[in-house]
Amino acid sequence: MKLASLFDDFIDVYFKKGLSSKFFIGFTCGVPFLLRLAILDLWLKDYGLSNSLIGIITLLQFPFAFKFLWAPFIEKFNFPFLSKMFGQRKGWAIASQLLLFVGVIGMATSSPSSSLFRLLFFTSLVAFADGCQDMSLYTFQLSKTDSQMYGPTAGIYVFGYRTGLFFSKSITLYLAHCIGWNAAYFIMAFSIFVCTFFILKIDEPKPNKMVSNIDGKQGPLQIISSTMTQCLFDPFKNFMKQPDWKSFIAVVVLYRAGDILAQKMARLFYMDLGFSILDIANVVQVFGSIATLFGGVIGGYFIKRLGIIRSMIRFGIIHAISCLCYVALAAVGKNLPMFYFSVFVENITSGAVTTAFIAFLYSMSNKNYAATQYALLWAFYDLGGTFYRTVSGIIADALGWMNFFLIIPLTFIPCLIILLSIRDYSGEPECCRNT
Repeated sequence: MKLASLFDDFIDVYFKKGLSSKFFIGFTCGVPFLLRLAILDLWLKDYGLSNSLIGIITLLQFPFAFKFLWAPFIEKFNFPFLSKMFGQRKGWAIASQLLLFVGVIGMATSSPSSSLFRLLFFTSLVAFADGCQDMSLYTFQLSKTDSQMYGPTAGIYVFGYRTGLFFSKSITLYLAHCIGWNAAYFIMAFSIFVCTFFILKIDEPKPNKMVSNIDGKQGPLQIISSTMTQCLFDPFKNFMKQPDWKSFIAVVVLYRAGDILAQKMARLFYMDLGFSILDIANVVQVFGSIATLFGGVIGGYFIKRLGIIRSMIRFGIIHAISCLCYVALAAVGKNLPMFYFSVFVENITSGAVTTAFIAFLYSMSNKNYAATQYALLWAFYDLGGTFYRTVSGIIADALGWMNFFLIIPLTFIPCLIILLSIRDYSGEPECCRNT
């Protein structure tokens, strides 16, 4: 295809009506994420905590991983008062944002040196609230989206999500450099309110077919039992009807292993090389974020052309190789041009990998069970991710930075074998094939 035709096709794909709302959903989900992960890691590192301890503290993110346990209630019931005013999903989303505000304020009024346990408690609260928000907004992502547009939809969502991450981490790090960590978190707590206005402008998704399946004459225990069956067990049984469903779960757990390991330790690696927080803000949080945005959008376009599984394989291989740039950076030491190059290559490929992964989750979800089924899949992903983040510091301390980044490309091999095994002769599994 000629370059002009390729560009015209790209514009046609991304300017379809309805995709803009996916950007704002992604932005809303992205803002609080790093406040409880990478930015918190830098705050703890700045106070002298070891890499191993910082990795272990990642276990506090389990409330986000186990969001499928309360998914049935978000799927089925209204949130008091707010759902009546704004709609079922919006009510839960707004309630989640209020809880996020409280949690981030709690983190802002804590300190790693004098009140570490208080800080960790509010970190867990933010993880819980973030999980509720993620659940309540997932149905918005699939609303009015057909399977042909999963790639571009994921691309726009990731673009918005990464923009939210960029906003959160760049502003927080600059503020931390100028006025301190506590004040930075305090200001970021108020930025969450901005996201509420985005949600209010998005149309409420239509209720799924599970709504109103409970007889009003049932007792409380029967209602709870029926709700759990319809909203938790039925979605999982529906998912298990797909061929190779075990392989799909394995892909969910393994696909981003290398990406997560690299991202978890990268900022600590930069600090050990001698780069300042301001250097990291300029190179990683600004330049790197822009590269990730472009990687996500470009990835979404090629997913539409190639199909989800083919794209996952190609993007995964390229990203695995890109992590070797960190090996080169470890060899040369504190070198600004190499720092820029390494961050650019890893981030643009990471954006494409993330978009392919989100599109894969879309393709796995039956729209009748979208939120709960997504939460179940995400639980497998996040359990794996939490494990990778937890052991990342231990592995880095044991092997050293160069060997740590040398083994990261090898982590993609098991997933690559599985992806190749689930492809049929047309190149796509049934659930992921573009027709």
